Amino acid sequence: MLDTAASARRIEGKGHSAVRAMKRKRLSDGKPWQKHEFFASPPWATRTLFEDVMPVATGEKIDRKSVISEPAAGLGHMSEIIAEYADSVFASDIYRYRTARPGEAVNVKTADFLSAEWHGPPSDWIVTNPPFGLSQRFLDRAMGVALRGVALLQRMQWLEGQRRYRDMYALHPPSLIAPFAERVPMCEGGWDPDGTTATMYAWFIWVRAESGSWPPALLSAATLPIFLIPPGRKQEWTKPSDRRLADRCVPGFVPPSRRNGKRRRRKPPLELLAAE
Repeated sequence: MLDTAASARRIEGKGHSAVRAMKRKRLSDGKPWQKHEFFASPPWATRTLFEDVMPVATGEKIDRKSVISEPAAGLGHMSEIIAEYADSVFASDIYRYRTARPGEAVNVKTADFLSAEWHGPPSDWIVTNPPFGLSQRFLDRAMGVALRGVALLQRMQWLEGQRRYRDMYALHPPSLIAPFAERVPMCEGGWDPDGTTATMYAWFIWVRAESGSWPPALLSAATLPIFLIPPGRKQEWTKPSDRRLADRCVPGFVPPSRRNGKRRRRKPPLELLAAE
């Protein structure tokens, strides 16, 4: 029988990135931030929603008087940015996460959005980055309570799947899908401003019509509207003050860029490569 573990160790020692990723120990196996899929959203990705995507999805920027609920708020990385655009923000999460800084106050209430016991305010918008495994349930719940619209930050992988197409896209197609041209790095347990990723993300938007109805079911030849978010949003919508959110993380969090930086081999100078 092939010893796959031993084989993986041998390959890993040779620097095979795919095996390293597969074998890498997660931040804290079995901890709440793993169970509830807490991946902090980069502040600039949230600002992109309000600055670039909302005007395309609704024809205008969001009204500051809007009430917005963020029901998977984690440690507030997204909800605190939403508060720059709306005066009333209700941030909640099923679990109250501890931070690496004892006593640090985070304005996130403990509440299960998927439970009948969630009693958030009447919300114009539900804006969140939900746990990927529960995304469709979050959408169903959000469409039941949002007065104006729903915005979910999701992997582009969310477009895939025959069951998802049948149960979601065919019945409740989004008003707009806005993929990022640049990558949006996310990691478990905190936000790494210097992180990288191979995963593609997009904002998925549902907007009610003036009649109050959601977009109609897809016809057989219908297409979904796409707005490709142009590059440069990270540079445009990152603020120096965002660094305070980079310091807000769960105990034991080490930014992947720091971990990977220790492993990264120094590249030889270009003149040496040319000489070879």
